[in-house]
Amino acid sequence: MTTNEMWTLGIAAYAAVISTFVLGWDAYKWLESGPKVRLTSSSGMRVLGGMQVDPATYISATAVNLGDRATTITNLGFVYYASWIKALLRRSRPDQAFVVTMPSQAQPIPFRFEPGAQWMGLAEQDEDIVRMSRDGYLFVVLYHSHGGNGVRYRLAPIQVSDSTSEA
Repeated sequence: MTTNEMWTLGIAAYAAVISTFVLGWDAYKWLESGPKVRLTSSSGMRVLGGMQVDPATYISATAVNLGDRATTITNLGFVYYASWIKALLRRSRPDQAFVVTMPSQAQPIPFRFEPGAQWMGLAEQDEDIVRMSRDGYLFVVLYHSHGGNGVRYRLAPIQVSDSTSEA
């Protein structure tokens, strides 16, 4: 093998490695692009302010779009599973599922959810919600236009205090 052939072979091998790396990087960027919605939720929340006192207790849901594209929030809801195995298998049918009709007055649904934005919604916390959070696996689910099954967050078992039971 001559020196020119060795140089040609070395340059070809180098080009093959670099092009494979660039192809892999482009595939990674494509897979990681789009909206990335992170959801958190808290129970036992109260609304303060205004002229009237609101005695109700709420479940709050807070979502942040950490991705690089906008999406549209379409619904906020809950899904309940009686057993942990059904909760683990996301494709299984929940024992109960329901949506919140008006979760946010300030950011009404449908809501265009820009990258870096935050959305907050509320759902009234009633006795059924408290019971489901204790007896099984209750998830708050935020549905958006880029996520088929929605983004879910498990609600911790709600402890009933004297102030919650009076409301």
